[in-house]
Amino acid sequence: MRVMITGGTGFVGYHSAKALMNAGHEVCLLVRSEAKAKKLFGDDTPDCVVGDIIDERSVARSMDGCDAAIHSAAMVSTDRKDADLVYNTNVDGAKLVINTALEQGIESIIHVSSVTALYDPDAKVLDGDSPPGTAKNAYGRSKVACEKFVRGLEAEGAPINITYPATVMGPEDPGLTEPHIGLQMYLTSFIPDIPSGNQYVDVRDVAEVHRRLLERGGSSERYTLGGHYLPWTELQPMLEQLTGRKLRRLPATGGIMRGLGRAIDMLKYVKTVDVPMGHEAMVYATNWVQMDNSKVEQDLDFSFRPLEDSMTDAIQGLCKSGHITAQQAGKLAPRESV
Repeated sequence: MRVMITGGTGFVGYHSAKALMNAGHEVCLLVRSEAKAKKLFGDDTPDCVVGDIIDERSVARSMDGCDAAIHSAAMVSTDRKDADLVYNTNVDGAKLVINTALEQGIESIIHVSSVTALYDPDAKVLDGDSPPGTAKNAYGRSKVACEKFVRGLEAEGAPINITYPATVMGPEDPGLTEPHIGLQMYLTSFIPDIPSGNQYVDVRDVAEVHRRLLERGGSSERYTLGGHYLPWTELQPMLEQLTGRKLRRLPATGGIMRGLGRAIDMLKYVKTVDVPMGHEAMVYATNWVQMDNSKVEQDLDFSFRPLEDSMTDAIQGLCKSGHITAQQAGKLAPRESV
């Protein structure tokens, strides 16, 4: 099987490509920088087409001879001046990539969405049957709009699976994604002790689900990939046990954290503040709605790896890439770093 992947130099796309290649499949990446792909994949760099998800010619070329496609690319920015660009790029890109795949007769497609596309603070649980969410920021609104578009195609019988990863953790992050920025903060500054909790899913588990879905082929299902739920009160003990360090804790109420997020949103009106935090993010953090894993576990006979393994590999990855020191990694520091 030959698989076209957008976002192949991003965290989820990179690991999805690796999982497919390790299983003997061919991959073609649509990338903006072939040099970045070669640096990331090394001698195992798959075929690449240089272009963009909103460029018709490069999207069509990347799908030549392909049997399947994964659309995982998305623009993420917290800068207010980028709001329109984020929304338009993500929505127009999803429409172009998925429509082109359908026009070329590709019969196994995965649209990688996000918990953001489903989040509703009043919901009791989130699963593939949950309605599109209520996001207000540009990225969230783009994910909701993509959700409505893809569901419309599904209703017409298009062979598209949608996956909704929770907070994605793990090794070999090509950049520094928001969950790993958070982990970096927990190990270098403080861990928030706030109401509610978060759900973490290993990037390798997301990639394995994608592999299994494409190999199954022809389906049109929606899968929430929630991984493991962890209350904020249990994050500090877990990280302390893994690293062997005493970490700082910052107690706060949900109201304080949401107010802080709102203040950061206001600050963004007057200056560039490139932090993955705002009112909407703090609503998620202090009022998490749990994602139900039962459908993917049953349909694909799948089990998520232990959260401790994901955290361990993520911390070691942060240390190897220089985002935290060996001292901050504690017992998990690679031997050569100690």
